Amino acid sequence: MPALTVGLLSDTHIPHRLKRLPEAALDALAGVDLILHAGDVDDPAALEPLRAIAPVHAVRGNLHIQDLSDGGAMLPAVVELELAGHHIVLTHGHRPGLLGFFLKGLDVMAQWMGLMDNGQFNQRTVRRLARLYPEAEIIIFGHSHRAHVERVGRALLINPGAVCAARGERPTVARMRLGVGRPEVEIIPLTETAD
Repeated sequence: MPALTVGLLSDTHIPHRLKRLPEAALDALAGVDLILHAGDVDDPAALEPLRAIAPVHAVRGNLHIQDLSDGGAMLPAVVELELAGHHIVLTHGHRPGLLGFFLKGLDVMAQWMGLMDNGQFNQRTVRRLARLYPEAEIIIFGHSHRAHVERVGRALLINPGAVCAARGERPTVARMRLGVGRPEVEIIPLTETAD
């Protein structure tokens, strides 16, 4: 089975928080065979520069009242793929609906008060996604704006971080290599952002 290199990104928030994808993100994904965007696209036209690199699969993100954004609601909530012999689930990772919106508000308050950080948010999300998708070998998610790679049982869960970083977080994307053996993941810090 031939090796496959997959570009991973999330939380681009274009055009509400960034006007366009930064060149550093496009450069980091150059040469990949496929791109997976884990939500908060906001405007699906923002995917076009990625499609110039490789085929793209993208999922919707969550609602952002402050941006008047639906997170790309016209995109699917979840995409499941078979890539290089691996069952992959692509999701934003948020809890949908009013309960999810309420819980996100509580998380934001806890972060502002210093009771929780994005690392803890990732760990809680990883546990929930591993339970929701027990058949998945790889789960790609976003939402927290912090890169994270963790194995839970047989599943590898990857958050590539955010192209549009949140307060205190550095923008990142990731590359995943699939082939013989375990998947290899590289988190790539971005040196510049688009304004």
